[in-house]
Amino acid sequence: MPSVSAAIQGQLCIPADYNVVTDDFVCTLPAGHQIGTVTPLFQKLESEQVENLRKLFGGGQLEDFLLKPKQKTVATVAEKGVKVLQEEVAKQGNYVKQLKAQKAEKKQIDAAASKLAQLQKQLCLAEGKNPAPQAPKGKVKK
Repeated sequence: MPSVSAAIQGQLCIPADYNVVTDDFVCTLPAGHQIGTVTPLFQKLESEQVENLRKLFGGGQLEDFLLKPKQKTVATVAEKGVKVLQEEVAKQGNYVKQLKAQKAEKKQIDAAASKLAQLQKQLCLAEGKNPAPQAPKGKVKK
């Protein structure tokens, strides 16, 4: 969640040192300020994802860990989370490929690709990697 305010700030094209918090709502941006590309800040969780997360984090793990310390460790619980995310990334990647193959509407493809990018970032974080922005694929406009 700490990255949400930075994402909003980036989408609004506001400089990093432009942090104004007041009790009153006052628009201090100059007239004609251009807002950048707006993207979803949060990922919609599908029923299947909610169920997977509920199984993974819904309780009982501590009791299992305390009862069977040699069989289950905190690392294995984390590994299950990574595995779930890997499966979600693969599934979403296949969905994006399918939409492109079917020549679906650009808006639909972009939404699916955005969801894929969010899942990839989550996977990087879960694996302890830095989710650096990837270079755009395709043709480069000059």
